[in-house]
Amino acid sequence: MKTDQKQCIFCGNKALYFVSNTQCRCVTCKRTFSYVKYAQEMTILECFIDNNSAYECATLLGLNYLTIAKKYQKLRLLLISHCEALYAEQTQTFSQYDEYYYLPTCKRGKNKYLFDAIGILSMVYGDSIHTLLLPDQFAHLKNLDENSIEKETYARYLNQHKVAHYESFDNVLTRFWKFLESWMDHFKGVSKENFIYYLKEAEFKFNYTQEEQRLILETLWKKNLYM
Repeated sequence: MKTDQKQCIFCGNKALYFVSNTQCRCVTCKRTFSYVKYAQEMTILECFIDNNSAYECATLLGLNYLTIAKKYQKLRLLLISHCEALYAEQTQTFSQYDEYYYLPTCKRGKNKYLFDAIGILSMVYGDSIHTLLLPDQFAHLKNLDENSIEKETYARYLNQHKVAHYESFDNVLTRFWKFLESWMDHFKGVSKENFIYYLKEAEFKFNYTQEEQRLILETLWKKNLYM
């Protein structure tokens, strides 16, 4: 991403002075920054938006993989804060909701794997989605024999009874679930402990166009200075 090296990257003011060989300070907002570092951060942001892996981004920039992985994780933390702030504003406007149980492609459609699923409550406001992780309701079943009657009965029950409210069957909820399944498939497995970060990234990318993502993430980045 090209940057205008004649104005402040934060406020746009053109009254700048150098405080070192690589860093400028803005006379108006008093913030210090580096155009080189800014350009690098924006390239990382672009890779994140384009769904490039941390490895691909690190290769592109000639940086250490762990450095980029940490940058990606910080972006996901910013997204969680952004999504939760929106949720607080929209609590009275949700029109549809449903439970969804996420499983990787290799485990879908098989009752014996249902108890490995991650429960998600998805809610709709306008044309957007908000998600909440549900508590693990399968913990008490995981030590039972794979073919136990209790497991089979509970699996059938879950497939037939869910908390749901639809305005129509062709809706934002079902489109999001399809998006989530397809989007998660390009990762080589995600642990339950880290699933929330990828879920919120999927939610963000479903709700916004790439240009909207770019504007929001750059704004969040500037609020948090350098990631």
